[in-house]
Amino acid sequence: MAEYEQITRELQALERVHAELHAIAGRSDERRRHDLVELRRRFSQQLADVGRLAEPFFAAMPDRSLEQDYRRHFSRIRSEAAAHQAKWPAIKVDEASELYRRSAIAVGEAHRDFVGWMRDTLGRLERSL
Repeated sequence: MAEYEQITRELQALERVHAELHAIAGRSDERRRHDLVELRRRFSQQLADVGRLAEPFFAAMPDRSLEQDYRRHFSRIRSEAAAHQAKWPAIKVDEASELYRRSAIAVGEAHRDFVGWMRDTLGRLERSL
């Protein structure tokens, strides 16, 4: 039970950081880029924290397909976020807003898919205990 709670707490923290990143899109102040760099760092760290707990949790599941599904979802969010950050360093976020927006949307979709899958799967596993 404690593993479910820990992973759920880390997922909630990931969602909070993602919401803060999303909120930056509506800003145009001087600190926007600085805050974006900091939030991207926090998002990457928080995603790593989720992975640190979830990886062994799903690896220990008797149903191997859960581990495969977890890895697929986790790899997608990690890859989308890394590609977005590499292509759009904070200094360039305002240069091509439509391209940036599409890239950010892809990260958001991968994030929602990952968190949704995690919540659904953890809920089903917890109820089956």
